[in-house]
Amino acid sequence: MTTIREVTGDPNEFWSELSWSDLSTAEQELWTQLGWNEDNWDDAVDFPEWDDLSNEDKKLWGVLGWTQSSWEGEDDIPESAEKLWDDLSSEEQAAAIELGYTQEKWDDEDI
Repeated sequence: MTTIREVTGDPNEFWSELSWSDLSTAEQELWTQLGWNEDNWDDAVDFPEWDDLSNEDKKLWGVLGWTQSSWEGEDDIPESAEKLWDDLSSEEQAAAIELGYTQEKWDDEDI
């Protein structure tokens, strides 16, 4: 019987280190239920470390409520991450646009 491995440390980092083929059949089945497949798993965007962001990007993410602590998973994610585009303030929308988001991409993507 194939099992699900126990996550140690940061879950995002833990799973992002694995390719789809590294996952057990049971893990692939569970991730498939969450909308993942081999194509989007291996093409998933790896977010940079906070310290690797430019000062401008840190400022833009800051407008959206992100801090180094929330970025690194030490604090809760900001409210903006849970909002739909139309619920963002005009300042938040402007920051998101500068970061490369469109309304469609923002509403369809989990940050």
